[in-house]
Amino acid sequence: MITTSVLVHCPATDDEGLTELTKDLQKVVLDESDVDDVRPASAGPVPVGGKSGEVVAVGALVVTLAPIVLEGLVSVLASWLSRQPSDVEIEVDGQRFKGRVTRAQRDALVAAFTRRLGE
Repeated sequence: MITTSVLVHCPATDDEGLTELTKDLQKVVLDESDVDDVRPASAGPVPVGGKSGEVVAVGALVVTLAPIVLEGLVSVLASWLSRQPSDVEIEVDGQRFKGRVTRAQRDALVAAFTRRLGE
């Protein structure tokens, strides 16, 4: 199993809007791909004096998957992104995508994952 981070960026959206975009992406990934898990990323422990638990990082997901389903995940992410307003971006393992994701960009992302797995 591997894990990767998926970050949603949208400069014109507040934290609430970004949270909704991220929840939508989480649902789509769970419904349309064979990943093992998708959950909000942690921003660390709650500050002293706060309720117990962890703080969720706005716009961030952690995806756990088997390497064999990587291409399917990338296709789902690209499809979701193509349906969003033009100012929405996603960042996957440090690579940013906006609008329509080309086949070459998808291939580059899969190749980067593959290289990382080989390290």
